[in-house]
Amino acid sequence: MCDAIGVGQLRGDARNYIERVAAGDSFNVLRRGRPVARLQAAHDRHHRLIPVSLDEFRRRTGRLLDRIEAGETITIELRGETMAAMRPWTDAPRPKPARMSPPRPRPTGR
Repeated sequence: MCDAIGVGQLRGDARNYIERVAAGDSFNVLRRGRPVARLQAAHDRHHRLIPVSLDEFRRRTGRLLDRIEAGETITIELRGETMAAMRPWTDAPRPKPARMSPPRPRPTGR
């Protein structure tokens, strides 16, 4: 099971979390209490990778999370080595589909 961390926690102690991920941990990243991304070890199977340095990640965390929520995956690099990947949260509940046709009126007679 993944631990949950907030965006502020991640931004404030990014290096520690990245090192823990490189050691095998993974984290669900929350924005306003809602899961938006998963921080985990980088694997070759990730597609649409966007490499960012740890310093850039700290400066642009909010904007990068917007891109992750849109479906992109980023890799976080430290001294030229890929340390971790952040991918979109996929276990979030999906919204109910809208009705295709309006509801039928109920009979008014008794």
